Amino acid sequence: MDEMPDQPPPKLHAGFNPDRPAKSRQGRRLQRIREEIERNRTEGPKYPTWLLALVLIAIIAAFVLIVIYA
Repeated sequence: MDEMPDQPPPKLHAGFNPDRPAKSRQGRRLQRIREEIERNRTEGPKYPTWLLALVLIAIIAAFVLIVIYA
């Protein structure tokens, strides 16, 4: 089988920081993705979970009633 030749480690400059992306287009895109993930982690859900569960139960109950009485 073909094996990948040993490659030297990437050369990192003195100011390299993996948490701060490069100022390239892809670096800016990665930064926006990181910021969105952080926002999603810090903000709570828009609607409480109990309310979503209640709505789901109501929808299922309505469907069952339609099937039974149709």
